[in-house]
Amino acid sequence: MEKQLYFDIEDAPSFDEDNFIISSSNQNASNYIYKWPNWASNCVVLFGEGGVGKSHLANIWRNKANAFKVSLENIDFKEVQKRKNILIDDFELYSSKYNDLFHIINLINEINGYLLMTSKVSPVGLITGIKDLDSRLRNATPIKIDRPDDFLLETIVIKLFSDKRILIDDRVIKYILKRSSRSASELIKLVNIINNKSMEQKRAITVPLVREVFSDIGH
Repeated sequence: MEKQLYFDIEDAPSFDEDNFIISSSNQNASNYIYKWPNWASNCVVLFGEGGVGKSHLANIWRNKANAFKVSLENIDFKEVQKRKNILIDDFELYSSKYNDLFHIINLINEINGYLLMTSKVSPVGLITGIKDLDSRLRNATPIKIDRPDDFLLETIVIKLFSDKRILIDDRVIKYILKRSSRSASELIKLVNIINNKSMEQKRAITVPLVREVFSDIGH
């Protein structure tokens, strides 16, 4: 399988291009991001549930485009104009800053730059309360990362443990995937719980330990 994907890990997220694993769930999104600068519009929204790799893929683009990452909480419009290519993570969370977002989109259009935003929701159905901003978002290019497929889920579990310097047995991986939800964000939480229990009890991560964790959390 070709290398290139990832997931948002709490402990030590790695946004290296080599750590991004491509699978059927993110193939289309990855292809589109790598097409830059040959995009259909200069405003793209990369969306999908938590933990599917939005930030990782967005940061790969950031490095390729020499883009400036902007927090809507504290915007430097002079830097935006200087850098031209802009990345904004989780833009939908900053409803109090939607006026600033509207100005950024207009500025990017004026200077012929590019704007990539990540979101947990599709921009098409988002109602901001600012009609002109809603129009801008509907004209943006929406790119979805789907929920992980089986290959990617297994890779996520392996990667989550390897980031903690833990080599995990294949039987443990299969046990986790058979009983957990098919959500990358839930797998992230689960692996952290398993790791904490392992350290607290000074036990290796085995099927019996993981079984206890599932019992503890009511699975």
